Amino acid sequence: MESKVRIIGECILIFFLTIIMWHVYRFIATFSPYKSYLEWGTLLGYPFYLAFYILMFAVLLFFVRYINHSSLENVGLSLGARWKIHIIIGVCFAFAARFLEIGLGALVGGIVVVSSYSSLFLVMFFIVDTVFVGLSEEGIFRGYIQRKLTDAWKFLPALLFTSILFHIYHVNFFAISASDLILKLLAIAPNFGIFVGYFYYRSHGKLWGPIMLHMFYDLFGTIVPLGVDVSEVNLALVSVSKILIWSTLIIVLKLLADKTQIFSD
Repeated sequence: MESKVRIIGECILIFFLTIIMWHVYRFIATFSPYKSYLEWGTLLGYPFYLAFYILMFAVLLFFVRYINHSSLENVGLSLGARWKIHIIIGVCFAFAARFLEIGLGALVGGIVVVSSYSSLFLVMFFIVDTVFVGLSEEGIFRGYIQRKLTDAWKFLPALLFTSILFHIYHVNFFAISASDLILKLLAIAPNFGIFVGYFYYRSHGKLWGPIMLHMFYDLFGTIVPLGVDVSEVNLALVSVSKILIWSTLIIVLKLLADKTQIFSD
């Protein structure tokens, strides 16, 4: 049995490694002399971005194998009895979340944006990219950090703390703004990170549903060329609408888990 100090130490270490890697990428793609070649949107920028997520997955693999002396199956990368249903549920919730964001975003004053479809090359790249994004981020934050903190602290504190770490991970420390600060302060309110963490918990520690949720949430704009621009909308209204969306989805997920057998082993 691992001590709580060791568990917390491992979680903080892998978290800081992901923060460092992500900001190394941001620095190179934004400030280095090679930024014009490696920034997002350039021919070399796409595989360069993907390489960091592959590296992040390698870090997860190293921690699982050599720090935790375990296997990827233990973090949730194994096929349970209902893995196909979990995948379908993850995809459905991803689309539901995006459509709700567009609808409520427009309701509070945002502008619905219709974009053009990407080229076949970009579509194929985005599919591969979002697979590695889902594998690495969900593997690290849910499969490793939340799972181990749940052993140390129980479920709810682990869920909330992991959600805070997940939000901090997405903050760009090279360009911290008021919205970034508010994002961190709202990290314990219902949000994407808390929903995915709860999904992981109700899936009995299986990651395929959360990975598909994450993948198709990111891939939505490639499949459905719709979005909503809320940059001119009051930030408080936008934040409240997002809390409302994720609160509703959490309730729906809980009802599905409680009233059906789709999450039973």
